[in-house]
Amino acid sequence: MSKKLIGHVPVDSGQVMVVDPCYVLKDDDPVAEKLYQEICGVTMSSDKAGSFDLGCATSSGWGDGSYPAYVHYDDSGRVKKLVVDFS
Repeated sequence: MSKKLIGHVPVDSGQVMVVDPCYVLKDDDPVAEKLYQEICGVTMSSDKAGSFDLGCATSSGWGDGSYPAYVHYDDSGRVKKLVVDFS
């Protein structure tokens, strides 16, 4: 399996979520606050990670910053894994 740096994930609230782009809400959407509170409930839990209605989320561990993101490919070139390195 090969891996490739695909970019950096900017973090401004000490947490990251993985979600299908069609579910991303605008800041002025009244549902956005509810979603944000739901994600905070996940990232501030004892596990610091887990799922919510639209995806999954985790604490970045270190807080704000920019963290490298890698994809791992199988031998046929299909994406098999996404890794955000918070170290």
